[in-house]
Amino acid sequence: MRTKVVIRNKFRFGIALLLIMVFVITVLMISIGEGKGIDKEKNINWIFVKVKEGDSLWTISKNFVDESIDIRDYISFIRKVNKLENAVLYPGQVLKFVDVKTYKLLCTK
Repeated sequence: MRTKVVIRNKFRFGIALLLIMVFVITVLMISIGEGKGIDKEKNINWIFVKVKEGDSLWTISKNFVDESIDIRDYISFIRKVNKLENAVLYPGQVLKFVDVKTYKLLCTK
C-alpha cells in the first residue's frame, strides 16, 4: 500500500530543501579539504604524525630537522602550529609537522 505525500506549502518545502542542500555541500567541502594534507592559504604540505607511547616533541622533531636548524626553535614552531600549551603528548594524538625546506620558508616570511 503506497502513501501519498502532499506538499501543503511549496515555499516552505523549497526553503527546507535549499537549506538541506547547502548543509550537505558545506559538510562535503569541509571533509574534502581536511582530507588533504595541504593548507589552502599557504599551499603547505603538512606531514601528519600519530603519537606513539614514549614519543616526545624532541624525538619526533629529530626526524624532520638537520644541523642547520636549532631543534628548540623548530619545537616551538610545532607547538604553535598544533596549538599545544605545553610539550605533553598523548598516544593517539595527531600532530602536524613540516620538512626543513618548508620550515625555513615559513620562518623567513
